[in-house]
Parts: sequence; structure tokens; C-alpha cells
Amino acid sequence: MILDRGYIIIEPKQQFIDWLMKHQDTEPVKLEEIEPTVYLIDDDFMDDEIVLNKSYEEIFMYELESTSVHESFWPLITIEQFKEFFNVKIGVSVYDIKSKQ
Repeated sequence: MILDRGYIIIEPKQQFIDWLMKHQDTEPVKLEEIEPTVYLIDDDFMDDEIVLNKSYEEIFMYELESTSVHESFWPLITIEQFKEFFNVKIGVSVYDIKSKQ
């Protein structure tokens, strides 16, 4: 079944890992050990920048909340900081292969 949704894939960059290690008291994290996160979005868009500008704040907060870093150490939530911390891929084809079973 084809879902009527688009997606945003977020992959941390080394800058995010460096920030995380500076503020987290856990074992070191390696970039290659972190899996990307997929966020489903409405697929009625034509411009990736419009989608990103509409979604980055909420996604950035989810990504920061998934760490153990206290909010007082979070960076400013700006589109520039978001792009510095994450690689972003946006697409429109989402398939649910489990729905065929």
C-alpha cells in the first residue's frame, strides 16, 4: 500500500556528535553508530525548503529531547543550526509492505 505521506530523513553530522559529547556524561558516541530518524509529513509540497522551514523546529526539538542533555545546554533552535547539525533528505514515496500480508 502506498501511504499518502512524504518523509524527512535526519542524519546527524559530526558537529551534532561533538556538541553531544561536550554536554553528555556517557560513553563516546561515534557518528557511524547513530541511525537516522524518519519523520512522516504531508506530501502536498513542491519545494524542499518550504517543507524544511515548516518542520525543522519540531524535528530539532525531538532530536534534542532524544539526548540526555539538559535543556539549558541546548543550542538556539534556528534553521542555520539545524543544517549545521543534520543532513536532511526529503521525499514523497512511502510504502507499507506489511499491509499486503
